[in-house]
Amino acid sequence: MTKDKMRILNQPVKNIRKEIDFRNSLEYVKEVKTIIIKEFLDIKEEMLDEFNRHDVTKEIEEGVDATNMSKTLGYGNLFTFIGFDSSSKPIPPIREILNSARIGYIKISRDGTSDTSIYYPTADEIFLVTPSPWAEGRSWAKGIEEGMSGLGRYIQTEGGRSGGGLQVDNQIRGGGFRNTPYISSIIRNFEKKIKRLNKIVV
Repeated sequence: MTKDKMRILNQPVKNIRKEIDFRNSLEYVKEVKTIIIKEFLDIKEEMLDEFNRHDVTKEIEEGVDATNMSKTLGYGNLFTFIGFDSSSKPIPPIREILNSARIGYIKISRDGTSDTSIYYPTADEIFLVTPSPWAEGRSWAKGIEEGMSGLGRYIQTEGGRSGGGLQVDNQIRGGGFRNTPYISSIIRNFEKKIKRLNKIVV
C-alpha cells in the first residue's frame, strides 16, 4: 500500500536508558532499535492472529458450507447471506492489507529517547477492499459492524450466486442481522498495543 494511503503513528519512546555513554555507543542505538522492532512485530502478529481467529473471518473463509459460528444470522451463513460467488475469496485482501503494517523509521536522540513512525491501514481503507457483491459502494466488512438488511428474504438453498442462498422479493420470516465488532475493533486494539512502544526501557 502506498504511503499516502496509510495512517502514520508517531510514538515518542521515553525512558530508554543504559549505564553507558549514549553519545559514544552505536551498540546502544542498535539495541534500542532491535527491541522496538521486535515489540512492533509481536504486536503486528497479535493483530493478524486476532483477525484470523475471529469467527467472522473463519465463517466466511469456510465458504458455502460454513456454520453461522459468528451468530450474526441464526440461519444459514455469512458467505451465502452476503452473496459471494461460490469461487470468491473475500478474506485474503484483508489479510494482505493488515500484513502491510510496518515501521517507517526509528530515530534515536542523544537524550536517550526515540521517535518511531508506524504505517498501518485504517478501518476505512480496509472497507475499500471489501466491496459488497450486490450493492455498489458498500462494504460487507463494514456491514458486519453496522448491520445488513435482507435476512427476512434470505433462503438457504443450492441456488443463487453463492450456490447456497437466495434473496427473494417478499418478506418470508422475521428476524434480523446481529451486528458484531470486527475490523474497526481489531484496528483499535492494534493502536492501543502500539502505545506499549512508549514504555520500552533498556
